[in-house]
Amino acid sequence: MSKLLKLIGSIFLVLMFCLSFTADNVVSAADTTTTKESAKNDKDAKKAMRLFRDSVIATANDSTQIFHQFFIFMMPPIESELSFYGKVVGNSLDAAGSFGFWLTDDNGDRVEKETPFYIQQEGKDMVVYYKSGEIWKKFATPTVAATLADAVVSPTREELDKQMALVEEVTVLEDNDKRRILLVTLDSEKLADEMKMLSAKNPADKGTANDEPFQNAVLKCIDEGLRSSNLWYVWTIDKVNNRTVTISFDLSSAIQEIARVGLREIKYTAIDDTIKELLERLAYYSEFKSYTTLLNPAAASKLIIPQEVIDSAKETEDIIPNDVGVATKTEDVNATEEVATAN
Repeated sequence: MSKLLKLIGSIFLVLMFCLSFTADNVVSAADTTTTKESAKNDKDAKKAMRLFRDSVIATANDSTQIFHQFFIFMMPPIESELSFYGKVVGNSLDAAGSFGFWLTDDNGDRVEKETPFYIQQEGKDMVVYYKSGEIWKKFATPTVAATLADAVVSPTREELDKQMALVEEVTVLEDNDKRRILLVTLDSEKLADEMKMLSAKNPADKGTANDEPFQNAVLKCIDEGLRSSNLWYVWTIDKVNNRTVTISFDLSSAIQEIARVGLREIKYTAIDDTIKELLERLAYYSEFKSYTTLLNPAAASKLIIPQEVIDSAKETEDIIPNDVGVATKTEDVNATEEVATAN
């Protein structure tokens, strides 16, 4: 079961930073590029794309961003929420929040866990502090996550151009004197290509290097799943202040498609029925949504890491807490290890 949790955690990390990698560059880009116009009405498509570019330019000077990020994931019998405050300034990122996990078993018993955490990043160095039981732990720089996060906080002009090119289509939902609401559809193929390139630069995450075959299988599922996904977000802009109000992503399609690829790839005889059932629920019943809201400067007080956390944190090589509240079974671990080498 431990590797299954790493599978879910890997997918979650990739999607979370994939979301940030795309959304933050869109709202803070200082340059524009020509994107694919696939709408039937060419005139409306050009107008929508022009308004999108105008909004990108208008918000380009918002170099310091303080925001609240909220993810919600639901799938019978699991619910989880990730909520954190974040601040991006130049080449640094600070975040503070918590991850909640709720599991209801067949007997109706409910397991609840909440894991508070802090993140500090400067350039390519990232440290995650998280609480496991009563102990604070310190996890330094998971490579794939750090690469993606670095693209968020310090994008080059070339990276900005690439991110603008990820936009496939724009639909104007509302546009008046005070606000503009845009529905932005992403090019899944191009997004998967970007993810594949980044993961190739970092073939084995710290903490999972011993599981390289398993990780490669996960990355393959993520790659194929993203290419089949329908990824979009709704972007609301305050036109009076030229500032993003909120960004709403629906990532359900991505996680469902990734799980479906996993079901096609695995050999059913090599996994426990419980794991197979969980993958099936991911593929057909899961929902994964994200909401980002920009906040006022006063919200920066939420990001201060208590000194006792920094002083007491024990270094670890694994991002998965030991007390996630899910029973670990020897047969689950063995079965999942077989899946890792199935390909």
